[in-house]
Amino acid sequence: MKRPIIGSFIAVGLVLGLASSSACIEPPPKTGAAQATSGATVTMDQVDDSLNAKITGDRYQISYEPADMWKGAPNGALVTIVEYSDFQCPYCVRLTDSLKAVADEYPDDVRVVFKHFPLPMHKQAKPASEAVLAAHAQGKGWEMHDLVFQNNRKLSNEDLIRYAEQVGVPDIARFKSELESGTYGAKVDADMKQGQQFGVGSTPSFFINGRPERGAKSVEQLKQLIEEEKQFAQSLIDAGSKREEVYARILKGAKGKRDMPERPQNKQAQQGARPGKPDPSKSYAVPVEDRPAKGSEEALVTIIEYSDFECPYCRKVLPTLKQIEETYGDKVRVVFRQQPLPMHKQAVPAAAAALAAHKQGKFWEMHDLLFAKAESRGLNDEAYVEMAKQLGLDVDKFNADRNSSEIAQLIEGDQKIAAQFGAGGTPAFFVNGRFLSGAQAYETFQAVIDEELKKAEAFMAANKVAPKDLYAEMSKNWETKVEPPPLADETRREIPLDGLPGKGNLKDPKITLVECSDFDCPYCVRGAQLVDQIFASEKYKDQVAFYFVNFPLPMHKNAEGAHRAAIAAGNQGKFFEMHDLLFADKNKRSESDYKDMAAQLGLDVDKFMTDWNSEATKQKLADDKALCQKNGVSGTPNFFVNGRSMRGALPFNMAEQVFDEELAGGFEARKKAEGDKGKDDKKPAKAEKKPADKDAG
Repeated sequence: MKRPIIGSFIAVGLVLGLASSSACIEPPPKTGAAQATSGATVTMDQVDDSLNAKITGDRYQISYEPADMWKGAPNGALVTIVEYSDFQCPYCVRLTDSLKAVADEYPDDVRVVFKHFPLPMHKQAKPASEAVLAAHAQGKGWEMHDLVFQNNRKLSNEDLIRYAEQVGVPDIARFKSELESGTYGAKVDADMKQGQQFGVGSTPSFFINGRPERGAKSVEQLKQLIEEEKQFAQSLIDAGSKREEVYARILKGAKGKRDMPERPQNKQAQQGARPGKPDPSKSYAVPVEDRPAKGSEEALVTIIEYSDFECPYCRKVLPTLKQIEETYGDKVRVVFRQQPLPMHKQAVPAAAAALAAHKQGKFWEMHDLLFAKAESRGLNDEAYVEMAKQLGLDVDKFNADRNSSEIAQLIEGDQKIAAQFGAGGTPAFFVNGRFLSGAQAYETFQAVIDEELKKAEAFMAANKVAPKDLYAEMSKNWETKVEPPPLADETRREIPLDGLPGKGNLKDPKITLVECSDFDCPYCVRGAQLVDQIFASEKYKDQVAFYFVNFPLPMHKNAEGAHRAAIAAGNQGKFFEMHDLLFADKNKRSESDYKDMAAQLGLDVDKFMTDWNSEATKQKLADDKALCQKNGVSGTPNFFVNGRSMRGALPFNMAEQVFDEELAGGFEARKKAEGDKGKDDKKPAKAEKKPADKDAG
């Protein structure tokens, strides 16, 4: 008996005009409606095992049939991507877009195969898969696939028939008959069985040359994987494989079964609490009253979300929240609290617009519009008014509300509560009080929600609590705050200052301030503003010496060039002048931009460019990075106040507390005073001396 057929086609007589991602190869039809193709397939049985030892890595025998939906390289694909997908899964839509892009970019090297994996919670996903297969049998599978994903909230049978008509399925009567009779249900089940055999439990999941991957990858992430696999495929060709045998050779040496991967655990819970941050193993009584909420008041699990409409990670987590809503229904409610971050200029106005819409019952509609507009950086006053009109709001009332002190106080109140519970970044979530930070995967939320559902059911049963009172009753026993971390630690480090650019009182400072910084870090802009405030202060300006250490972070690709420009300018005595220009506009990061800045500062431009390109400058940059790393710096900005680490761009009034403590003798003097006070408190009170009794008489 032959092993399963794989889709490495040797295309004899195929039409090769497949450069566009919208084109596809139609399968051999069951009946003669679709255009037939001629060609041979290469199966695992048709190659020997001479290259099995070269099949390295975690790879599995993900086979597919010639009649499966596939597109891309018509012959001799170097990279085969087999995707398991669900038409109602929001993440699958995103992966589909990325796969289209890479299929278009690598028309001769990449083949994409679509497998059906409808999840149980998505009731219309399986009928949608069957409809796509029915369209595929008549040569319109990919067109139907695209249209179904575009309309994945409307997937009734009537909708699916209408989509089939729209994409031009030739025989609609046959399509209806096959859809209604479940002709392709067995094929969908077979895809799911194969996926489960190889550990697929969620969507989207895919295998790239047999290697398992999960989640909605970006185009750039896919391209990185593809380039790696192209090199691997070429190594097989160099070892003797024919190009059209590559996938067969991979499967020949791959594993025939894969265990279901363990559900990802909450890494934050495993790592425990960080100073000043919520402990993921504890629950926190974050209030929910009088804030926008979605879901039933009788939900067993309440998710409190802290978000910022300009935060890209807050936008990234939206499909996850949608999936939670679809999966858990009335069991989960989401309460939204505002946390506009200082670096996002439109975050506060957007929050105000959302709350103003809330006063007219349209918070969530405005929420969706704001996030959509933020993606194109289109948030502004005009946009808020247009959105209000689009939602049918009373625009005069909307404008009055969003500019009112009442709304401002609501936002400020949300931020105070966030600070009380240590939720400083966005997005941040409390799931029945348990903290999750960042745009976590659906599976991470799922693990916590499932645990909390069981706890809630047990609590209700044990305490005879009605569902509507559940959160209030449970939260009575939860933590009410997170202790803030010290603003600066209590370790004195010896930071060598030789060779560092400095300003201020460099002769006899009471406070030596050293900053590890990155010119392309948005928080470092605020760090620079903090330094300006220090030198504008009558209290500190003559007491402080400031030194700058270059610490460009790896994710900021243009930062190193900017730091080299600052070093080169420093060689001509203009470090801080260049520092200010670089922070003023981080879009100016080309060699010609640096030349213009040098000329603007009156530097010798030829010397400047020689220094900018010199090995000495590169070594200086490496030495600075090593200095910061040696002292525990991993992010920017990181200040050292008389050797004490003070992380982040603190507001001036908070940094002031550290400076004042240093001027008063530092934490050592404070601790001594606290110790002396403690000793005094423990001393027994002295007995009062009584006057001697006088003799009577």
